[in-house]
Amino acid sequence: MQLLLVILGLLLGLFLLVRGADEMVKSAVHIAKKYKIPQSIVGAGYVGFGTSAPEWVASTIAVLEGDLSLAIGNIIGSNIANSLLVLSILFLLLGQHLNRKMNLNLVASSWMIGITLLFMSGYFITNSFSRLLGIALLISMVFAIRALISEESDLDETTIDMVYTKNLTVRSLLSVVATIYGSKLVVDNAIELASIFNISSLVVGVVVVAFGTSLPEIVSTISAAKMDKPGIVFGNIFGSNLFNIGLVGGTSIIIAPGKIGFDISYQLLTMLLASIFVVIISKQNIRKNTGIGLGLLALYFLFIFSLF
Repeated sequence: MQLLLVILGLLLGLFLLVRGADEMVKSAVHIAKKYKIPQSIVGAGYVGFGTSAPEWVASTIAVLEGDLSLAIGNIIGSNIANSLLVLSILFLLLGQHLNRKMNLNLVASSWMIGITLLFMSGYFITNSFSRLLGIALLISMVFAIRALISEESDLDETTIDMVYTKNLTVRSLLSVVATIYGSKLVVDNAIELASIFNISSLVVGVVVVAFGTSLPEIVSTISAAKMDKPGIVFGNIFGSNLFNIGLVGGTSIIIAPGKIGFDISYQLLTMLLASIFVVIISKQNIRKNTGIGLGLLALYFLFIFSLF
């Protein structure tokens, strides 16, 4: 009975988390348009912080409850899911007629790799996550955001227009409440699940929480692939991975610095290689490729199985 309640709580939390974050993003975009905030800032917020909101809230709640392992696992797992799982969906769902090379802005991808290396270096040098590393990550994010908003956003106008225009204030408040409460449900029940099955909270964070908080990226990828808009997907991945490490990681480490009790070298290297792979792929001709899609999907599940 206890297991059933935990699973139901986890599923309810994931539902509230994803729906709340989705409404929060739509509300933020509409407010930006209403008050004529530059499109570049809207793009950076939508692609980056918007889809990282679930990770940020879930990880912050986890460290406030004293579980840095869950927060770090969430960050690493989310970035790997973005780079492998989300990209596999793109290659599987793109239209047969699409075959073009994208002219993507390299600012987000460059900062994504740079801040990933900073995150990894801080861990490998001290074998822990120090408050100094958290501060360095947040300072780096300030410069990254400045670089992002100084470039004209490639965000498609059809994406910006997909917002609700009625009851904006109510929707905004409810979205924040749903995101925060959903995240707390996810974290609390994920910790309980780890206790029931006697597995580390790091693994639960990488597998369960990370997948749940990556659902916004997955849903937006399905929509973008159906519209033959691969640029939105790659921008989503770059921005989300960047904010996951810089903002989510920086905040979590500053709140609860220290060691996590597990060697995560393998997970960190996997995250880095997956991120580099996405950057390389983004520079190639993009077309439907079932082989690449299934291959990436297999790699993702292989990584998940390797954790047990």
